[in-house]
Amino acid sequence: MSEELTFDFLTTPQIVFGKGRFQEIGELLDTYGKKVLVVCSESAFSQIQEQIEKITANRKISYEVFIIKGEPDIHQIDKGVEQGIKQKANVVLGVGGGSAVDAGKAIAGLITNGGLAKDYMEVIGKGSLITKPPLPYIAIPTTAGTGSEVTKNAVILSKEDGLKASIRSPLLIPKVALVDPELMIKVSPEVTAYCGLDALTQLIESYTSVKSQPITDSLAILGIRRITKSLIYVYENGHDVSAREDMAFAALLSGICLANAGLGVVHGFASPIGGLVGIPHGVVCGALLSFVVEENIKQMITEIPFNETLAKYATLGELLANIIFDDIREAADRVIEYTEQISRLLKIPKLSKYGLSEKYFEEIIEKAKKTSSMRYNPVKLSDEALYRILLKSM
Repeated sequence: MSEELTFDFLTTPQIVFGKGRFQEIGELLDTYGKKVLVVCSESAFSQIQEQIEKITANRKISYEVFIIKGEPDIHQIDKGVEQGIKQKANVVLGVGGGSAVDAGKAIAGLITNGGLAKDYMEVIGKGSLITKPPLPYIAIPTTAGTGSEVTKNAVILSKEDGLKASIRSPLLIPKVALVDPELMIKVSPEVTAYCGLDALTQLIESYTSVKSQPITDSLAILGIRRITKSLIYVYENGHDVSAREDMAFAALLSGICLANAGLGVVHGFASPIGGLVGIPHGVVCGALLSFVVEENIKQMITEIPFNETLAKYATLGELLANIIFDDIREAADRVIEYTEQISRLLKIPKLSKYGLSEKYFEEIIEKAKKTSSMRYNPVKLSDEALYRILLKSM
């Protein structure tokens, strides 16, 4: 007799995926509004500016641009909200990497809900909740990493608190995720690597999360297969649209998975490390992933041998090695080997290169333990284990 299934599943109402689909943006805007606030990075806007001007002029749509510089912080979000209100925007278009897409998501939410960005942030905020529907939000990623185009949270930096934290609500899920792999062709090998390892980490962490469920498990495996097929190849052959398509699809799936199953220790660490030291998110993921998997497996073997999640690591190990193993531990260890190898092949630097040192460890661990991602790790790691992970990443 099978176990009773109980789960929730939430995702973006409309996903528009495929090469050349950006050309359909005019039809989508017609559905939602004629006053558009475009939230994007400078590089993303230079890429789409000509098309946006032509599409909006033909349809008599007005738009303003709000440029996100670097990681979106609380002050940038507040300025974007101010601009959107002054413009009387009735739809928000977010274009760029995860930072720009998250910023657009937050701005769309705060224009209708009021208040300051920090009021709504987890861990450091006032506990304010998004209660009113945001402005309609169309998310268009130009990198394949965060999957933010289908998630219910926006990760924002508070420099004053030395922390990245989420504004989170099911209401923040974009109305439309438009994913066009052709927009990703010009992404550098370095950024391709960082984003790809973020997507891989999200897929592995959601698959092994205590909140995992059958739908996200199936999608995670599908996404991991695409990454193992194409990440190294697209790192070396960035203009291959088919490989970009694989990575865009994997990133999309990683966002759907994390939104429903949660993440784990890698992303628990990423929040304070990014806030305190300013290390790129994908670098943190690539540098920590194999060590987190190693500590998780070590604790499972010690405390709860042959539990369900150890078997899932073994399944991943067999997928990554393309071999069937007789020993569950040997199969699980292949995940450690693969994640270490791919980070090395993609030339992910040690975190000490960016200024991480032991003097930050205690603060990072305390802040990480307060993040939502830590709750979903398959085992609760001790402070000593968390310290070892950070030390190995140096």
